[in-house]
Amino acid sequence: MKKNYENSLKEIIKKYNLKPKKKLGQNFLHDKNIISAIVNKSGVEDEDIIEIGPGPGILTESILKNKARSLLVIEKDDSFEVNLKKIKSNYRDNFDYLINDVIDFDFKKLNKKEYKFVSNLPYNISVPFILKMIKIRRIIPWKEMILMVQKEVAERITADLGTKNYGRLSIMVNLNNDVKKLLNVKPSSFIPRPKVESTVIKISPKNKYININNEVFEKIVKTCFSQRRKKVKNNLDQLNINTISLLELSNINPDIRAENIDIEGFIRISMNYEELSKENFGDF
Repeated sequence: MKKNYENSLKEIIKKYNLKPKKKLGQNFLHDKNIISAIVNKSGVEDEDIIEIGPGPGILTESILKNKARSLLVIEKDDSFEVNLKKIKSNYRDNFDYLINDVIDFDFKKLNKKEYKFVSNLPYNISVPFILKMIKIRRIIPWKEMILMVQKEVAERITADLGTKNYGRLSIMVNLNNDVKKLLNVKPSSFIPRPKVESTVIKISPKNKYININNEVFEKIVKTCFSQRRKKVKNNLDQLNINTISLLELSNINPDIRAENIDIEGFIRISMNYEELSKENFGDF
């Protein structure tokens, strides 16, 4: 049965003369079992779905066959438009597509539905896309994201405190989201085969820390991880602030590294930084 999906993908590639573009991080998923698992775990029936980088549309058609209320796909590569038009002719009432770079796309243009994102993301946009979506959730109130990413990216996002993979990405994504690994995917599930394994993750918003200044928080996290091997005090010395006072107020040991500070520790640092900055320089 798996072979049928692979043949179907190869037929689409041949029919429309489609060629995976390495510069766009394109690897086309053909494994029927993986596609079914993604769709089943996403719960697409009667949901408004957005898919990023549909490519030949194998996952796309599976989402539609499983009775999504609506499906919008956003594809950067216009060579796939002919096939997307064909899909639209079969699903006129609940399918649409946009030829656009999702990293630059203005989501304010969309209706404010509670979308689910279900995507096999192109490898080269996985991190910027995820960071963008967690930033703009107040603009587009997405319900959850089920995304295929590189296994290495999934491990960074889900990394535990104090490990080598724990860093800016882990903190920014987990600040107001729960993240769960759903399944690992082997290179043989794709055409062409990538050199790395992939992982499907689910990101669900939890709105735990909604009153913090996200811009200041991100600045603090980025500064603290600017040189991983340095003590947190040395990294924060880049800022125009009394670092010793900042860390004392935040109950943070100045001699530890950023990888040993949890999310609540970074929140304390960012909030105290904001207050000290106002005292020293007024509103900033």
